[in-house]
Amino acid sequence: MRLHGIRARRGKMKARPRSAPPSRRPEVGDLVKRRFIGSAPNQIWFTDLTMIRTGQGMLRAAVILDSHNREVISWAVADHETPSTVMKALADAIRIRRPAAGCIIHSDRGYQFTSAEWLQLTHDNGLRASIGERKQPQDNAMMESWFASLKNEDIYPAGQPATLTEARMRLFKYVHTYNTSRLHSALGYRTPTEYAKLNQ
Repeated sequence: MRLHGIRARRGKMKARPRSAPPSRRPEVGDLVKRRFIGSAPNQIWFTDLTMIRTGQGMLRAAVILDSHNREVISWAVADHETPSTVMKALADAIRIRRPAAGCIIHSDRGYQFTSAEWLQLTHDNGLRASIGERKQPQDNAMMESWFASLKNEDIYPAGQPATLTEARMRLFKYVHTYNTSRLHSALGYRTPTEYAKLNQ
């Protein structure tokens, strides 16, 4: 892209979802400190929510990412704002990976990630909840980058999805392409799945 002067088309900046104040869950700190790469699978997971505008309204999407090889482990969507979206994504990731106790799940300070239900789910499965500072998107830069890639490489170039179903299908296809075909300079220009196989 740099060689040929190609740039991704970017959308307008959107207002960020509501975040919890520092007084909420002071016992949950930032365990990552912008250390974005785990030395092995299931050491550090990242998660966040984004919204995809469609002709039928907003689709909310929650994604879980493994920092070791940047692979999307799981995702969940809903056509309305609900804490259950992130809960389902995390429950699916736990079922798929069965991480050992101590795996960090890092997020921003969205109200979903400071809820009692979220913290109970992490505790019950041996995960360590980690939350970045308020108004510091760099603390969750890996997820911010992933959502930017989704929108700059699919949503904006192909245009707004006409329906919620179309948005779901495009997200599904993008996740598959991202995990199996997209090369990453940070992974030695390998795909997430290829990198995982080489480092088993």
